[in-house]
Amino acid sequence: MAFFDWLGQAGVTLHPGGWAATLSLLSLLQLRSGERVLDLGCGAGRTLAYVGQRFHIQAIGVDLVPALAVQSCRRVRQTGTGFALAADISYLPFRSQTFHAAWAESVFVFLPKPEAFLEVARVLRPGGRFGMVELTWRGDPFPESCEQTRRFLSVPRYEVLTVQEWCALLQTSGFSVQHAEKLSTHPLSVSPRYWLNDASELARLLIGLLRQIPIRLWAEGAEKVVNLLRYTTPAIFVATKEL
Repeated sequence: MAFFDWLGQAGVTLHPGGWAATLSLLSLLQLRSGERVLDLGCGAGRTLAYVGQRFHIQAIGVDLVPALAVQSCRRVRQTGTGFALAADISYLPFRSQTFHAAWAESVFVFLPKPEAFLEVARVLRPGGRFGMVELTWRGDPFPESCEQTRRFLSVPRYEVLTVQEWCALLQTSGFSVQHAEKLSTHPLSVSPRYWLNDASELARLLIGLLRQIPIRLWAEGAEKVVNLLRYTTPAIFVATKEL
């Protein structure tokens, strides 16, 4: 079973850097009441629901996995703001220059580049902000780790880039990079309750996967994850669409 199917059945999504990275990203994006914003790869809707409630914004989410889009809609409905739908980020079902801001959390490692960046630029208004939390290399690239991870997750692509490579892709897609920062894998400047929330989400994911993945594959999977974490670290990027 492919990784995205696992996530849809487990009903939870996590990303490198955890909730601390999410809060840092949203702070840098400077979201404002009345804006129309887009959560790319919204998963089960944790960030999407928080944004709608915290900033009183029309927040729209898209996710490739229909089951996750449905779960996200249910979560957002509790706040009374926004909605989510199933869609491919490389072919977004929105008119050009629709959104004031957009963000993604551990999504673009799975996507074709630069096609996906160009599509994000298309739906953003001139001067619109785009932010993302993505994995980057701690030091020298170790592409073998990407290929091992791709095979284990059964996904078409999995590609970690250097900070410079991420920034170059943004620039060639019509963005001006405003912020690019490597993070520690486990940020410390966050309330303990967010650590507990991340731990709870991780536990739900592991329990869900235990029900779906043969035990013999867990040892192989653990080795791949350890290798990936050894060579990578999350980073936050914020850019604006050029006028």
